[in-house]
Parts: sequence; C-alpha cells; structure tokens
Amino acid sequence: MKIILAVDKNFGIGKDNKLLFHFKKDLAHFKELTLNNIVIMGRKTYESMKGSLPKRENIVLSKNKNLKLDDALVFNDVENLLSYLNKNKNNKEVFVIGGSKIVDLLLDYCDEAIITKIDRKKDADTYLHNFDKDNNFEIIKESSPIIEDNTEFKYVYYKRIK
Repeated sequence: MKIILAVDKNFGIGKDNKLLFHFKKDLAHFKELTLNNIVIMGRKTYESMKGSLPKRENIVLSKNKNLKLDDALVFNDVENLLSYLNKNKNNKEVFVIGGSKIVDLLLDYCDEAIITKIDRKKDADTYLHNFDKDNNFEIIKESSPIIEDNTEFKYVYYKRIK
C-alpha cells in the first residue's frame, strides 16, 4: 500500500474538509498514478470529493456500519479491508488518499508514501503524519521543483526501511 497526499510546509493537508491546494500538475500526477488502481479513503474524504473517483476501485473505510454507497465499497474495520485486498488486488496498486485518520489507521501496512511537498504554509485543521520525522521511512527520490501559480512544489517519495 502507498500513501499519496499533498502537504504544506507543516504537513497540513486540509481545512474544513477541503484540500489546501489545487494545482493542475499535481492533480494530473495523482490521476496518472491512481488511475485503474485501488484508492482507499475515509467517509469525509469521499464526501468532500462528492463521490467516487472515476476509473478506480473506490473503498471507503468508515466506523458507520449503516453506510452504504452505490459507487464505492465500504469497510468498517481494517482487518476485513486487508482480507479483501489480499484476495482482490489483482496486481493493482493500492493508494491511501486520506484523510489523516485513515492514513494513521493504515500506516503500518504502507510501504511507500508519495508526498507532494508544497513550499507554502496555509491555515490547516488537518495534518498528515510527518514522514520527515519518521525513522521508519527514508526518502528514495525527489522530483525537480515544479512551479504553478507562483508556488513551488515537488514530489517526494518515501519508502519504509525494512
């Protein structure tokens, strides 16, 4: 499993259930990597996107046992989710796309993180796990800086140290 999210300088990812940034190049990068694969998210992330992402298998992890969705599979616990993935992955990559609680729940099962690091600080109320301070992960590559809307960002790839 891989985590894929964009963060500001303080690893902020959102405010009021909305993304902090919308960069066309970053959204295209996200789409390119996740297309035809599996994406896992929490209910709030699903709702903020107003439904599932096209051409991906969408999975929502929620404590709400009554939650039923027409365009996504719903799981209420990590063990059932992992069991499903082990049987049904079919060579697809699995991406955890948010929010922070879902990342925290699945972090131990993730071997990689693809983080868009944005060289700005925004007012956030939700923060991602800080991979820079996690001794279990190391940076394996970084993209060259990309500039969009007068803001610099880069893709930083982390891998779990075995």
